[in-house]
Amino acid sequence: MGTNAQLQLWGGRLCLGTVAALSLTGYYYGNIRFVPVAAGFAIMAALCYSFSTTPPHAPRRLASSGQHQAL
Repeated sequence: MGTNAQLQLWGGRLCLGTVAALSLTGYYYGNIRFVPVAAGFAIMAALCYSFSTTPPHAPRRLASSGQHQAL
């Protein structure tokens, strides 16, 4: 795992922690003002996790076609 991937993973965890903290704060105070901010951090966490967990595309292998081998 490279440095950039570790930084993205750390950022995603930080954003998820912020979402949890804002959700609990909103629940405690019974206030929905925290929802848009928590949703924004949830989107940022999803972006961090989606870019870091995407595997690189493997080159496609050519299959044999009939009696002759493919290139």
